[in-house]
Amino acid sequence: MLLRDIKHYSDLRYQGDDTMAERMKLLIQHRKSVVEEKRKWEEYLRNLDVKIGIYQDRISESEKNDG
Repeated sequence: MLLRDIKHYSDLRYQGDDTMAERMKLLIQHRKSVVEEKRKWEEYLRNLDVKIGIYQDRISESEKNDG
């Protein structure tokens, strides 16, 4: 959550229960952002694992040929 959104959320919290709906809206928006970031990082991790696998295979092949 961006610092300005955290501040806004905090300000709303101090205003009391009348702001609960707006706070929930902020939290729902933040959750959507977190889910999207998680999806991106999972994709990055999959790509990284593929690249690591390629290097492992090439190194293993090289070691077999050298041995």
